[in-house]
Amino acid sequence: MVLPELLSAVSHHDQRGVLHAFSDFNLKEIVRMYAIEPVDTKIIRAWQGHYKERKWFFPAAGSFEVQIIPLVDNDKPDVPGRTTWLLNASQPAVLAIPGGYLNGFKAVEGNARLWVFSDFDLEASKADDIRFSLEEIPWIEHG
Repeated sequence: MVLPELLSAVSHHDQRGVLHAFSDFNLKEIVRMYAIEPVDTKIIRAWQGHYKERKWFFPAAGSFEVQIIPLVDNDKPDVPGRTTWLLNASQPAVLAIPGGYLNGFKAVEGNARLWVFSDFDLEASKADDIRFSLEEIPWIEHG
């Protein structure tokens, strides 16, 4: 199984400002992108995943807690295998999530914006979709 991976930016500072480069993020694979701006930090968007589709999460503003749960036998979540990632726009990085995982996320601070990139178009994504409710898999708060 391919594991999630954090693609950190290489930053260059000079008198003009800062340039953040993501040399390990191959945009040739991207077919769509969208941005999510939660109304507040109480909103939890979980649990959605895909068998094959890959997603990349980039915090454009603020910070997000992202939880990822591997799928076993393509439809059973391995809840004890959950990992948690903190993405912060002030430390630019892209979280690469391969197929075979559920994800959930919530903003940690107000006015946060998460860019999501996908290697599937919307129709193919819907056909590859798997979801569980927060009642089925509770969110674990990290402080």
